[in-house]
Amino acid sequence: MQLFLFQPTEGFARNGTRELLHFLSISAGSLSELDTLIELAARLGYLNNKEELNGKVDEVSGLLTGLSASIKRRTNP
Repeated sequence: MQLFLFQPTEGFARNGTRELLHFLSISAGSLSELDTLIELAARLGYLNNKEELNGKVDEVSGLLTGLSASIKRRTNP
C-alpha cells in the first residue's frame, strides 16, 4: 500500500524528466487507490479516523501535483 512512496524515488533514479513525470503520475494513481481503500475500510467499520487519513491523502496529493507542475514549468518555460 506504500507504493506511492516508492514511485517518485524510482523516477528520480532514472534519467529524464519524462520518466520522472510518468512515475509521479503512477504515484498519483496509487494514492487514489489508497483513498478508495480508506473509504472501503471506513464503510466496513475498520477505521475510526477516516477524516484524518483523507486529510493526509489530500496533503500528499497536493504535494505530488505541485511537484509535477513545478517540473513541467521548469522544462517547458
